[in-house]
Amino acid sequence: MELFVNAIVEIAQPVNLAILLVSTVVGVIVGAIPGLTVTMAVALAVPLTIWMDTTPAMLMLLGLYGSGIYGGSISACLLNAPGTPASAATSLDGYELGRQGQAGKALKMALYASIYGGLFSVVLLILIAPQLAEFALKFGPAEIACLLIFALTVVAVLSGDSMLKGLLAAGIGMLMATVGADPMLSVPRFTFGTFELFDGFAYIPLLIGLFAIAEMFTQAEQSFTTGVKMIDLKGADRDANRITGQEWRLCAVPMIRSGVLGSFIGMLPGLGAAVATFLGYGEAKRASRRPEKFGKGAIEGVAASESANNAVTGSAMIPMLALAIPGDPPTAILLGALMIHGVTTGPLIFTNHPDVVYSIYVALFAALAFTGLIGGLAMRPIVQVLKVPKVVLYPVILSMCVAGSYAMRNSVFDVFVMLGAGLLGYVLRLFGVPVAPLLIAFILTRPFEESMRQALVKSEGSLMIFLTQPIAAFFLVLAVGAILLTVRRQIKHRQPVGLENE
Repeated sequence: MELFVNAIVEIAQPVNLAILLVSTVVGVIVGAIPGLTVTMAVALAVPLTIWMDTTPAMLMLLGLYGSGIYGGSISACLLNAPGTPASAATSLDGYELGRQGQAGKALKMALYASIYGGLFSVVLLILIAPQLAEFALKFGPAEIACLLIFALTVVAVLSGDSMLKGLLAAGIGMLMATVGADPMLSVPRFTFGTFELFDGFAYIPLLIGLFAIAEMFTQAEQSFTTGVKMIDLKGADRDANRITGQEWRLCAVPMIRSGVLGSFIGMLPGLGAAVATFLGYGEAKRASRRPEKFGKGAIEGVAASESANNAVTGSAMIPMLALAIPGDPPTAILLGALMIHGVTTGPLIFTNHPDVVYSIYVALFAALAFTGLIGGLAMRPIVQVLKVPKVVLYPVILSMCVAGSYAMRNSVFDVFVMLGAGLLGYVLRLFGVPVAPLLIAFILTRPFEESMRQALVKSEGSLMIFLTQPIAAFFLVLAVGAILLTVRRQIKHRQPVGLENE
């Protein structure tokens, strides 16, 4: 309790509250604008945190992360163009409610469901992360190596629609992580005589390029236009936009169920909120007594999808804090930001940096409170931001990208790394290759290599150490099982349409 109280007192400082308020507002706006993503916002904010203390830095990043997921529901309900992939399922019923003059009702339910999903996942984070970390303290190099094999496998085979494309992305990430000095012997690898590459590719320029620059290339290809008409909130019938007791009863069970499903998805590395929202929506439709209403304005569809995607925010931090394995791209960026501030995640973070852990807990609760406040009081002003032309918005973002990449090491080379990563991310998107496995594999490859080589040194080169250690063998079995289940799923999806309908 003392750590909780200290964290609350620190976050309650006026400057810290102001940082959280601004980041929450920006997160909602970024999430609401189609084409801008939560990952992009968090990536662009990391360079701004370099000169901050750890607590205000986490407040800024967590405020963007927590509110950005909810922000996507605004454009999903008003534009039928989800601001983030995580809100794609919300638009199926949210926009239909808007067309029926009930956009306010859809936005209110999206807000309530988002706050519930976030709260559920944060409570789960507080309960599970320390226990998982205590268990992980028993891991040696072999166990850690096999755990990371399982994490890399899950990221590769479950991200996107194609296992091969996921494996390709993870392979590229692992290859990029080998550039620089050997972690055991400090021998330069793949530097080609370039001094700037001795420490490998800089993390901040790489992630800014993969997400922000690649997104700008994609938007430029579409001429920075959406061509979607926005539903106007003015003049709406207040009675029609109130949530009735019957609608609350309809939404309660789907909301609770989706919170559980979203939290489970968040704990699996590499899946993220986009997978959770469709899983929550699909399960709500399957269990509903009126499945025919889904897609035609079922308010429980909005509740289920928003509860599921926001439940990822807290649960994705469980493996990040306890095992140093990010659950999704935003938490991968958060992990990198903590490393910049000298905080190493993993089992020992609860012993070495308990103040940071409890600051994260309180920051997540505070971000949810600020999101509820902004969603309830400042909805109409925020909606007006959707009218800002992208031809004005994206040059400003590009300037921020260049400044953020250069500021990390005052290196023009890092700016070229950012542009190269942006081109790589754009090409991968053209071919439908997911980018998330690349980033997460890039982060996990170095600790994986270190653990594997330490285990081989301990066993004098024998690979049997990975099979004779029970925990290590367990994770290898899980990795093989993930591959077999994914292959089975893809074979099933390739069945003729007629057979599927039967």
